[in-house]
Amino acid sequence: MAVSTVVLQVLERDLPELPPQIAGVVEELKDPNVINRDALIRKIEECGNLSEVVQNAVNLGRMRHGRRARSLDDAILLVGLEATRHIILSVLLQALFPRRQLLENFDRENFLRHCLGTGLAAQLLCIEAGLSEQYDSYKLINYGLIHDIGILALDRCLPVTLNRIFQIATEERIPILQAEVKVLGRFTHSVIGEWVCGKWHLPADIRSVVQHHHAPRRAEVNKQEIILMHIADTISFNYYESLLESVHKYGIEEELVRSLGLSMAQISKVEEALPERVERALEILDFKALNFSCPF
Repeated sequence: MAVSTVVLQVLERDLPELPPQIAGVVEELKDPNVINRDALIRKIEECGNLSEVVQNAVNLGRMRHGRRARSLDDAILLVGLEATRHIILSVLLQALFPRRQLLENFDRENFLRHCLGTGLAAQLLCIEAGLSEQYDSYKLINYGLIHDIGILALDRCLPVTLNRIFQIATEERIPILQAEVKVLGRFTHSVIGEWVCGKWHLPADIRSVVQHHHAPRRAEVNKQEIILMHIADTISFNYYESLLESVHKYGIEEELVRSLGLSMAQISKVEEALPERVERALEILDFKALNFSCPF
């Protein structure tokens, strides 16, 4: 039996459907241009402590701005509906993959650094390219945190397989993505992530980032956004490899860099700034305050 068939069978069996309350919130957020604010607030308030967690996330992001949100309605007014949408999706999707007993070779803490680093690298790239007004910072962080949802699905449903990927990368001194192909073939974490997005009916913009962050030219919509996340992911993945004491470094296509109005010198600047930016963000983040009690 093909590896892809076995992986898919295990995912089908072990990855649960979204609980009705969460599915209702996700459905309300599907189209960012058509969100019923009152209906969204009502559904969030029916979803455990989600309202409190969203409020905490907004306040963490506004620590330097003085005024704090005192309610969910207040949080939406402070940062806007689009930013709130991305905060909610990020909180929900992270909570759906609770931390498990760590296996020997997959370090969830370093993986978090990579995901957070992808969002932060995207922010830094936007600053360098003069695109900060075009891209909501909460959206970039959300995309960074969820772009590798396929790896989180492997960690939840096939932890031994994921552990094997990292073990091969270490033993054979090859890049993680190459080890992934050796173990999974074409059924990579991007393909698995796309499958998860389909199973859970996640919004189209999330699905596009998950599906194309390693192949931005295949994106049919929001191509500039996907290229931005692809470059940010590559920068952060090189940082991730360094955390694993690997010497491997993934290249970044200069043509894609130029398409954002950037130079390779600016890419190097972001690469140098990223590790400190990630550590600073981790010092600020209060994970207890962002702990959504998922019904799974």
